[in-house]
Amino acid sequence: MPIDLEFSITEKGSVVIQASFTDEDGDTISASLIKSIKWTLKDVFTGRVVNDREDVSVDVDNPVYIFLSDDDLKIINRRNKTEQKELIVDVIYDSKYKTNARLHESCLFKVSRLTSG
Repeated sequence: MPIDLEFSITEKGSVVIQASFTDEDGDTISASLIKSIKWTLKDVFTGRVVNDREDVSVDVDNPVYIFLSDDDLKIINRRNKTEQKELIVDVIYDSKYKTNARLHESCLFKVSRLTSG
């Protein structure tokens, strides 16, 4: 189930989302055990990828900071005052239980329309 960040960002603004990763035991995953981190941004209503932001690789670290701006935060249907977006993060890491374990997490946030146009 996605985490609802319960905030709204103005269309075409910018936001930094911090993502931290824990293992099956709830312990912070060491960056040295992480093999890859990729993220995807989707529009919740349509299910479409926003601004070609699919499987975007980021430098391995824990936490990571994902910067969204401009067309990442664009209202797709101009009749909407707000739209919900989903940021999905996939992590491949080595845990004490499994090599190449997969962590799949997501969060939701709202984008508010800048103008009526």
